[in-house]
Amino acid sequence: MGQAIARMLAGQGVAVVVADRLPAGVPNLRQELMGTDSGDWRGVDSLVELIGREGGVASSVVGDIGEEADASRMVGEAVERHGRLDILVNNAAAPQGKDRDDIEEIPIEVWDQVLRINLRGTYLMSRFAVPHMRRQRWGRIVNISSMAGMVAAPRSTAYSASKAGVIGFTRALAMDVAAWGVTVNAVCPGLVGTSRAILNPDPDLDEQAELDKRGRAIPVGRAGRPEDIAAAVRYLASEDAGYVTGQTLSLDGGGMQPFPLPRPA
Repeated sequence: MGQAIARMLAGQGVAVVVADRLPAGVPNLRQELMGTDSGDWRGVDSLVELIGREGGVASSVVGDIGEEADASRMVGEAVERHGRLDILVNNAAAPQGKDRDDIEEIPIEVWDQVLRINLRGTYLMSRFAVPHMRRQRWGRIVNISSMAGMVAAPRSTAYSASKAGVIGFTRALAMDVAAWGVTVNAVCPGLVGTSRAILNPDPDLDEQAELDKRGRAIPVGRAGRPEDIAAAVRYLASEDAGYVTGQTLSLDGGGMQPFPLPRPA
């Protein structure tokens, strides 16, 4: 989703600075167990090159958004490179794995890590971005939460708590900065077809078949695509969204349904 958001904003003329904890990204548990076959893809460096080939302007920074010094530095580097900071998209999240379990089985350090990255990281990046946006009397902060922060999700106590916290943080921050022309909104994706959509460690699992199966339980008939999320961020980050703040946008195709859905013949 981060790649799609960066590319879409760059296509609108935004100079983007993309970030990750490691240059090639951090795998989730399934990827660790199975390995990753990314070919020539080198993470943020490849993304910067791709955006350049598409005619956009991009650069990268590396750091841990859960660490105060890293968050401050990354925001500062973006401002130093471009002279201002108009848009902050808090899309980064902790890799999924041992947090997706019964509460008795989740290691406390894993709980702490999920909250540190998903919630503390969103706070820190916003904390250091807000002074620049207030100074220029314009800004857009878009926080990527999750439907898990809005609806009941089993075996997801850490993740759900962190994403519900992002929603509450979004609403409160929006009140604090609106008078300076800064809006703050949250996007809550449902099932989106990315590497993080599949957590089952079974090496024989057909990931696309699994996504197609789940998609048939969604009214629109498919899993979400990263571009669906990027399109929502593009609007919320635009001048046209100046009257939208403190809102939570659900992007779940109508939600997973337990009942048979009507389909055209």
